[in-house]
Amino acid sequence: MAQRIIDRSRVGDVLQHLYTCDVDITISLISKVGYFYLGVNDKRVPLHGTSIEEAVTDLAFKVASEFPASEFATWWVNNFREDDINRQTI
Repeated sequence: MAQRIIDRSRVGDVLQHLYTCDVDITISLISKVGYFYLGVNDKRVPLHGTSIEEAVTDLAFKVASEFPASEFATWWVNNFREDDINRQTI
């Protein structure tokens, strides 16, 4: 993953920003057999990594990439993605 993994102490902060952001999304985070998945339309989309830090980092990257003009994307870029948010897409 090109993204720098967030610190465990920032996981709650990232999830709170996703919860209160201007993007209308529904998020289900699923953990099964050591892997994390994003629940989307009754499907499981795998998230990169096997730790909560890696999963939330990948989730945040996906949301910021999908909604680059959102308040969340701006916050994410300013705090974690300064170098390469535009280099990858979902």
